Amino acid sequence: MGGGSPARINNIKFYPKMVKTGGTIVQLDVDTVNGGMKVNPNFLVDFGNEPNGPSLPHEMRYPGGDCTSDIWLPQD
Repeated sequence: MGGGSPARINNIKFYPKMVKTGGTIVQLDVDTVNGGMKVNPNFLVDFGNEPNGPSLPHEMRYPGGDCTSDIWLPQD
């Protein structure tokens, strides 16, 4: 994780183990017809072995420019 990351201070405070080992991203498939969700076994991104050391994923961007945090905002 780069030294200039604005999130670095919070990462060290709240995620000390992940700062040392790196984060992961998994994909959850949601069944909107029948209900339920499951982890997609074919999708896993491990940031523990990045070339510049372990990294933590933040603010993933979707192709349309939306951010992952946007999907958690309540609808008005």
